[in-house]
Amino acid sequence: MFATSKSMWRRISYFFVLALLASAATAADSVKTLRADLDKIFSDKAFAGAKWSVEVYSLNRSEKLYERDPAQLCIPASANKIITAAVALLRLGPDYQFKTRVLADGNIKDGVLEGNLVIAGSGDPSNSPRLQAGDPLRTFKDWAEKLKERNIKAISGDIVGDGGAFEENSYGQGWEWNDLTQAYAAPVSALQFNENLVSFRIMPGLEKSSLPLIAALPLPDYLSFENRIVTEAENSSANIRIERGASSDQVVLRGSIPLKSPGIIRDVPVRFPIRYYLTALSRTLSEQGIDVSKTGIRETRTTPSSSLLWTHLSPSLSEIIKPLLKESLNLWAETLERVLGVELRSEGAFSKGREVVEETLSGMGIEKGSYNYADASGLSRLNLVSADTLVRILKSMHERSCFSIFYDALPVAGFDGTLANRMKGTAAENNAHAKTGTMSNVSAISGYVRTKSGELLAFSMIANNYLFSKTRAESAEDAAIARLANFSRK
Repeated sequence: MFATSKSMWRRISYFFVLALLASAATAADSVKTLRADLDKIFSDKAFAGAKWSVEVYSLNRSEKLYERDPAQLCIPASANKIITAAVALLRLGPDYQFKTRVLADGNIKDGVLEGNLVIAGSGDPSNSPRLQAGDPLRTFKDWAEKLKERNIKAISGDIVGDGGAFEENSYGQGWEWNDLTQAYAAPVSALQFNENLVSFRIMPGLEKSSLPLIAALPLPDYLSFENRIVTEAENSSANIRIERGASSDQVVLRGSIPLKSPGIIRDVPVRFPIRYYLTALSRTLSEQGIDVSKTGIRETRTTPSSSLLWTHLSPSLSEIIKPLLKESLNLWAETLERVLGVELRSEGAFSKGREVVEETLSGMGIEKGSYNYADASGLSRLNLVSADTLVRILKSMHERSCFSIFYDALPVAGFDGTLANRMKGTAAENNAHAKTGTMSNVSAISGYVRTKSGELLAFSMIANNYLFSKTRAESAEDAAIARLANFSRK
């Protein structure tokens, strides 16, 4: 009987080994097929002359599934924010909060602050409709109540802004001059209000060739503007251009808007963010019953005689990182870079923040000199990074305790952020979490996707130097990510 059992087990073992070999062969074939399918996507003749840097890595199996010039340096556009956000989470921590100090430079007597109200900032970006329930003035309204609680009903001195935490250079290295009137190129400052933007709401006139109606928000008369827009035929296309005017506080609006259009909103960056911040604060205090009729606004450094009234804390970095990545907010990314310099190098300069980035990436095995980190947002064309570098960062973040925060902050395919309208109806919808990057002749996407069998993959795809519409490159990326979502080794 023992012999029979032994023989039986030999047969079972034989068939088990055959099954394992067959399974391994099937898995190998499926990987081979995946690679062939991805090659076909990225070898489309439409991309002749363009360059791709692509890498796909299995986080569950520690296996590189696909690569195409993975070490090729490319302009990443806003995919550069992966670097900035990852380093900020690791070095500042998810619970980090921006601190804004509100100080009195003078005594309080009979309800009057006999001196200056001083605001010392550290870059808090949260005075924004995104984090203030649609009201960028909400914090200032709360401050008015706090002043009243301290028996301050009037200010005889000035409202002073201390923005010295950040360096004076408020733009990124390599930013192009014709971007500087666009909302995505708002200057960086230690005091920020409404993302340093004025919004122009443009409504068509009542008849063709008439001037449209224009309203500015949230401060109606902060920027003066010259209206050079005309109302065109109902079936025409809107075309709005923004130019700087003769002075720093003037803009020229040109172009056309269709008759009966529901209206268009164009955001314009201010030239002097701290002045904008102080103007908004002064007007809000006045509207809330604080007498500032004798009060001017100005910028200076905090004096030693100033006494702290309170410290305002922003929402946590884990909350701020979501709109930063999902909506690709350049200003917030540039702000975080300078905060890294403030907190870890005692200087709010981009160069100091870059030192922290280089130090952190070195700990991931990504050496200085293998990439160029020219700005924090990706607006600069001087940035250069490879798909392999971005995948290494994604892999490292997967191993960290803050991974879920980072993962949840990325746009979700077919659901939100810059991916809200992409990959709908595919296996990648509500599955792929990834950061996009787009500028002229550049398209990038990097993130995570789960396969059909639940395997988590990290991927990076960067296209440069193409001469067709961005939708062609995005379609290739979407097809590749959908193929990864449908991948199975079985």
